[in-house]
Amino acid sequence: MVLSSKNPSDNMIRTQISLDEKEYRLTKKSAKQQGISLAEFVRRAIRRSLSDADKPWMKYAGMVKSGDPNSSENENIDDVIYGSKK
Repeated sequence: MVLSSKNPSDNMIRTQISLDEKEYRLTKKSAKQQGISLAEFVRRAIRRSLSDADKPWMKYAGMVKSGDPNSSENENIDDVIYGSKK
C-alpha cells in the first residue's frame, strides 16, 4: 500500500482490489447512477459494511415473527421483541 501524495493532510491509503467482470460492471453502473466515482462507491460500501458490523442485530431487522399480525401497531414494541412481562 502506498500513502497518497495528493495532500499531506489527507489520510487516504491507496490500495488495489480485484473484481470479476460482472462485479466490476454492476459496481461501475451503480456508481454512475449515483453520480459518483467507482472509488467513492466502494468507500461508501465499506463504510456501510463497517457501521453494520457495530450492530450485528440489524441483519435480523424485519425478520422477527411475533405471530401477531398487528405487532407493528403494538403500543409497546418491547413486548413483541422481548416477550410480554405478564
